Amino acid sequence: MLRRTASRARPTRPWVRAQLAVAAAAGCLTCRDTTVTPPPPSDRVVAIAVVPSVADLSPGQTQAFTARSVTAAEDTIPGATVEWRASGGTITQDGVYTAGPDPGDYSVTATKVGGGPLPGRAGVHVFRRVLAMLRVQPDTATLPIEGSWPLSATAYDSAGNALPTAVITWASGNPAIALVDGGGVVTAVAPGAATITASSQGRTDSALIQVVQPGTGPWPNEPSGFRVISDQPWAFLVSLGWSVQFGVGALGTDPTAPLSPPSVLRMAYPVGFEGGTAPGTLVHELGGVRQLYGGIRWKVSDPWQGHASSVNKIQYVFTNGHGSMFLGMYGPPGGPYELRAFPVFSTSSDAWLVPNVNHIPVTLGVWHNVEWLIAYNTTDDPPNGICRWWLDGKLIGDYHDVRYPPEGLTWYKLAPVWGGVGDAKRELDYFWYDHVHISGR
Repeated sequence: MLRRTASRARPTRPWVRAQLAVAAAAGCLTCRDTTVTPPPPSDRVVAIAVVPSVADLSPGQTQAFTARSVTAAEDTIPGATVEWRASGGTITQDGVYTAGPDPGDYSVTATKVGGGPLPGRAGVHVFRRVLAMLRVQPDTATLPIEGSWPLSATAYDSAGNALPTAVITWASGNPAIALVDGGGVVTAVAPGAATITASSQGRTDSALIQVVQPGTGPWPNEPSGFRVISDQPWAFLVSLGWSVQFGVGALGTDPTAPLSPPSVLRMAYPVGFEGGTAPGTLVHELGGVRQLYGGIRWKVSDPWQGHASSVNKIQYVFTNGHGSMFLGMYGPPGGPYELRAFPVFSTSSDAWLVPNVNHIPVTLGVWHNVEWLIAYNTTDDPPNGICRWWLDGKLIGDYHDVRYPPEGLTWYKLAPVWGGVGDAKRELDYFWYDHVHISGR
């Protein structure tokens, strides 16, 4: 009789288990979506960035924000068309934000018109700044009667930062000597001293103004406190720091010289002398001063043939790389002649500074006292540079809106250039210099 053997489950071999696992995994893959979303194109705009991202402002201050598109490649593209919103203060649709009156933290948001990318945001911190100090510049000035000088006052907070929105008032301690208007421009009235005071939020600062009577002393309109750079009587041609740059100048004698007779410097223009040049040029270093006074005793021959361009130059001041300015005798070839200044700096507008106080002609054959004051501007908006000149103690021109270059003055030149291009002398003419006095700071 046959015996039936009981059946037993055999263990699954390892390779079989591996095949079953692969089959199970394949079955799971067929039951779920494994599609991978491709990244956006690198040039697609995905967000908006606001620049600057943070601004610290005082109440009433403004800040211009700009919006830029940010691509998937993290590049920024200017010129995004956005709609602006602010959680405090106001903002124009050009992105100009104005802080409100209340201190605090606020936000500015730029949203792309039509939607799409993520909006951009910037933080704004508005804090109340307390005026801690006023500063008046310059703190001293010397003015002739009828002259004027613009003072400027800057308000600072306790951290030393300027407060451009501070309201400043001006007052003169002696209006009979000097007046001051609401913008800080001082006008001299009579000889003496006056204190000009600026005030704002309980803080004050002041400047001392000295008003002098024209016609006193050898250099009556030289500001006090200026350091003498040269005082040249022309006893020798090359001395006391002077040198000849080109051409020739000759020493002569004139017992009628008013300040340092009899020796004088003589510049001759012989028959046939061509326009656009000088008989000679003598120079003296200035050391980069930004305020300069020049006084000369000067005479023109009688007769004098003026240049066809109406320009007869007397003296120059130069910078190293930003141009120059000259004072000249201006008028048609037969006269009359007047003194004018012409800035030829890199910052100049190529326009004459003409007499705007008194109109006094140059008298030929007579010694004149010519004075010239230059003071660089302390602000560019608007410029407040000074150019002022006198003839025999009388104020001729007074300008206080000249824009001087960033570089100080490096050279003073006696360069009596006759006119411009063309024309020629048909007679023997002369310029004489009795004395040159230069000071500055």
